[in-house]
Amino acid sequence: MSTTPQTSSLRLVAVDTGMLVATLVTLVGYLMPWFKRNRAVWSFSGWEYASLSSGGGWTLITFAWLLLAAGAALWARRSVVAAMTGMVAAVGTLVNALAVVAASFAMLGEQSSLNAVAERSFGVGLPIMAAGIGLLLATSCRAIVRCHLAEAAEDRYEPSV
Repeated sequence: MSTTPQTSSLRLVAVDTGMLVATLVTLVGYLMPWFKRNRAVWSFSGWEYASLSSGGGWTLITFAWLLLAAGAALWARRSVVAAMTGMVAAVGTLVNALAVVAASFAMLGEQSSLNAVAERSFGVGLPIMAAGIGLLLATSCRAIVRCHLAEAAEDRYEPSV
């Protein structure tokens, strides 16, 4: 008799581990070096923007999207709303991170040929971030489908009154 309230309270938080891992992988990729300017000591990265003396400005929105994705992952196994929020956060992260990376490339200035881009010193941040965002999109889709299948199964086995 006393286990019923415990069981129902445990259902409130249903962590989607895949979404949470994907969010962390994306965060790691965003913080790691993406590429360097010629002979520069520092690299372009989310960490460099976040640690600016001016506070990072609009580049910090990416962290807000990742925080939203992590929060959605806490309930995504049981809530279709949370799973869909995770998808929205994944797309928001993708768009915002893409804008930050594009703005970083724009700071390099006009190049006379594509060789300057091809010969740039790249870090591992961009591929890790891309893998994390892809995984976040995939796990969000999976969570949405899982929630719909669970609802259909409950409807199927519920006795009609």
